[in-house]
Amino acid sequence: MSTLVLPRRLLEEILSHARRSAPHEACGVIAGEAKGGRKLARAVYPCRNVARNPYAEYTIAPEDLVKALSDIERKKLEVLGFYHSHPGGGVSPSGIDQARASWDGASYVIVNLRGEIASWVWDEEARSFRREEVKVESQ
Repeated sequence: MSTLVLPRRLLEEILSHARRSAPHEACGVIAGEAKGGRKLARAVYPCRNVARNPYAEYTIAPEDLVKALSDIERKKLEVLGFYHSHPGGGVSPSGIDQARASWDGASYVIVNLRGEIASWVWDEEARSFRREEVKVESQ
């Protein structure tokens, strides 16, 4: 099982974005360094949700994604995955989340407004998510 190491300050940033965006889903990019089965998050990039139904799905604004990817490259980091919120629900991937996942090996972090968090790794070959451990550190 892989582990996503998330500094508390980044988790707080994600949760703050989720609360500001409610009742819409918040979304963004997570960047850092992957070493073996550990993914060390170093930055998050809150993005605008431009989905047709932002109450139940998310689509990262293309210009926000390009801007995030450019900064990630400039900082010599890598995309570890993405985050989004389920304002009224749990932290398991929805059917929409599963249907739209496309970055093989990426972490898909889901938070809710109660502060719960879970991470799921997308397996493109199996076309399914597997649970990933999340370790929140006070760095």
